[in-house]
Amino acid sequence: MPGDPEECRRRALQCSQMAKRVASRQERLTFLRLRRSWTRMAVEIEDAQAYLATLKATELGDAMDAESLATPRDALDPSPSE
Repeated sequence: MPGDPEECRRRALQCSQMAKRVASRQERLTFLRLRRSWTRMAVEIEDAQAYLATLKATELGDAMDAESLATPRDALDPSPSE
């Protein structure tokens, strides 16, 4: 999946550092807004990754359930005489 939450957090940190260095209030606010945007993007990427992982696990679980329903029970447990 495109996007790296850690990279977003690194950029947010850079914005914080830049906000401390600039002279004007307007520039400082701009960097703080950028920091907030990068932080929000990191959280959104993590949420999307978690959602996709859950969706994949659910689909895998559904596929496994369907397979077990399609397989006759005696094919799973051979009789003792075999």
